[in-house]
Amino acid sequence: MSAASGESQRPRLRILVCPHELITGGSQLSAIDLAARLRDRGHTVQIYAPRGPLERRIADLGLAYRAAPPGSARSLRPRALYRLAQEIHRFRPDIVHSYEAPPAVASAAVRVAVPHRAVVTVLSMEVPDFIPRDVPLIVGTAKIARGEAGRRSEVRLMEPPVDIDLDTPRPTVGARVALGIAPSAFVVSVVGRLSAEHDKALGVVAAIEALDGADLSRPVVLIVAGGGDRADAVHRAAAAVRNPRLTVRLEGDVADPRQIYAAADVVLGMGSAALRAMAHARPVIVQGAGGFWQTLTPESLETFLRDGFFGHGPSGAPSLERQLAALMADPHRAADLGRYGRALVVERFDIDAATRMLEDVYAIESVGPHRGLRASAATVLRYARYRIVMTAPVVQRIHRRFRRNRG
Repeated sequence: MSAASGESQRPRLRILVCPHELITGGSQLSAIDLAARLRDRGHTVQIYAPRGPLERRIADLGLAYRAAPPGSARSLRPRALYRLAQEIHRFRPDIVHSYEAPPAVASAAVRVAVPHRAVVTVLSMEVPDFIPRDVPLIVGTAKIARGEAGRRSEVRLMEPPVDIDLDTPRPTVGARVALGIAPSAFVVSVVGRLSAEHDKALGVVAAIEALDGADLSRPVVLIVAGGGDRADAVHRAAAAVRNPRLTVRLEGDVADPRQIYAAADVVLGMGSAALRAMAHARPVIVQGAGGFWQTLTPESLETFLRDGFFGHGPSGAPSLERQLAALMADPHRAADLGRYGRALVVERFDIDAATRMLEDVYAIESVGPHRGLRASAATVLRYARYRIVMTAPVVQRIHRRFRRNRG
């Protein structure tokens, strides 16, 4: 049987896609873009997530969408669980595909009341222990896939997919005109969540401070597109800028960041945000945790493929200021790195291959409706333990403060 005839015989599925939130971020964008490709391949697809700026992207792609209750991304509130159960009962999906931890745990919690087949994708840099173990898991790096293989029966690697037709090189001049940026400026773009997770916001603050303290040879515009739980720290750093040659523009959540990529001379980012920048043929300096910055080159590629375009601690590379200065001083090298990144994404990260892999996962026998109360209870119990551990320091601080105030 040919591959084409095999694909034509795939059953058409009803798929409920549950991102954990709809603010700008790699996991959410991947969930939406893959949902659109699955819909284009004949499946009936609906997005279910709390409201957010990426609703516009969902609408532009013509996807069905139903809003989850506010706050569903952060806790297992009874109202959120009840609404999810209602939605599964109403939509009657063949597959509930959860992205990241909160919807995955919620799906497990309601599986006894409304049995359903489930799949979980975690594109974060680590898989929480409380992620359900009785359903197929999709992760974003080879390192994580190897670590999870002994803990569950089905683990698949899906490096963050990129829609190379949607994210494609665009004229820089036109993008700058649309954004009101001078053609002569050196533009550094950041697109992603401004969160505490993986030091994302902290890295943006460090980039602002590095540029503010640098001896800039020409005007520099740093564009930051994204929001999150540490956006206030980024706003404070931007407000403190004193370098007359540096302009920091905070755009907030941007549903369609393609103009921001197109306007850039270089992009700072991690994970799928870095890959999307590469798809736009822009040179990338990969951001990680603990002060990690390293330019993507053919020499650094192997490390990034293993670790998911991320890193921990000092990279051994020159400082961020020196890496930016090197790209600013050598536009021909910057253009070569941009072309290299684009070719790599086209060869390895095209979304069509990821879509076909998802269909393979949906078809496997082990995506069963549920394994009963015991499996669901075990997931919820692990999650409860995690919440207790995370909450305990906060409770202790409140208790100490209360005792001091009484004394």
